[in-house]
Amino acid sequence: MPAFVSRYRDILPAAPAWAYAAFLVVALGWVLVAPVYWVFLGSAACLTAIAALGLTVVVGWAGEVSLCQASVMGTAVYLTGYLSRSGDGLGLPFAVATVLGVVIATALYGLVSLPTARMSGIYVMVLTLGLQVTIERTLFANAKLTGGAQGFYQQRPVIFGLHTESERVFYYVALAALAGAILFLTLFRRCKIGRALLLVRTNREAAAAVGISPWRFKILAFVICGVLAGVAGALTAPLYRSPPTSFQYLSIPSLFLLAIPVTAGFESLLGVVVVAFAFTMIPQAVQSLHLSTFVVAGMGLLAGTYIGPRGIGGVVLDRLRDRREAELLVARTGRTTTPDPAWATHAADDGPAVDLTAPPAAVHSGAASRDAEEAQS
Repeated sequence: MPAFVSRYRDILPAAPAWAYAAFLVVALGWVLVAPVYWVFLGSAACLTAIAALGLTVVVGWAGEVSLCQASVMGTAVYLTGYLSRSGDGLGLPFAVATVLGVVIATALYGLVSLPTARMSGIYVMVLTLGLQVTIERTLFANAKLTGGAQGFYQQRPVIFGLHTESERVFYYVALAALAGAILFLTLFRRCKIGRALLLVRTNREAAAAVGISPWRFKILAFVICGVLAGVAGALTAPLYRSPPTSFQYLSIPSLFLLAIPVTAGFESLLGVVVVAFAFTMIPQAVQSLHLSTFVVAGMGLLAGTYIGPRGIGGVVLDRLRDRREAELLVARTGRTTTPDPAWATHAADDGPAVDLTAPPAAVHSGAASRDAEEAQS
């Protein structure tokens, strides 16, 4: 236990205690004063963020692209709703229906990931797009599952002893699920398996040379994405009380979900959450402008692409690291200047500091070697 604590004691970024206290107060307390409709949107934003975090693993950590996240999430929505509804459904306990929905969503992504042993890049994109269209033409066309034009009514379940009929209570359930997803991904990224996955994305040949199978770790990334999509979908089913229209899970919504991590960048999980909330809330906050959610996502995607491949989150992290390094430099040497940015390479949050005077190529090879050594340990 002490070794585990020492390894993950810096899991949270360095910040004053009051900052964490203020964050918790805002995250938990704003729903107590906000109108019910905004609380509902907050719950939807939490579930959208969970699905976007799954894409962060596939796109940012595994180096592949998925265009079927919305359809897989929709599959979990309709199957969980059908399995848990009484009367026109099977009437299973919500916990059992959730597990089955998550398993099926994970299995779909598992099937997609199998060909990645021989294919990558655009071929995986086409494959996931094919799965998206297939689900649209089969499962989404089944009115017994989706409700069709008539729709169904579904009572919200009791989760861990909590009656979720209240929008505020359901928000806390969705927020707890989001917090669990962030904690899991943070621990996963810092463990040796997560480091091995990052090495696969950085250099497949180097990973294979040290005994890491790129294919197996890409499958793992898709499986994690499927689990998160399944969890988001399973909680979305009772959120709407009746099955949402299948238009919310077509190809364009898949691009919307993909735009969230691309805009936020793949280094900051919290950045993905912030962008997911922004994309969900902004169109409703400026209803007079008649902005579509997809228009906001498109504008954010263009902004993130213009900023660079690391997205908005990467820029913010760079500024924080620059400030921290400047403070350390002043504290140790009394100097107020920083190394030449052409030769400076910032240390990663989850690794030891690197030589700020080393050329970029040397730093890159050193980081890859470090990931390989930690993945083997």
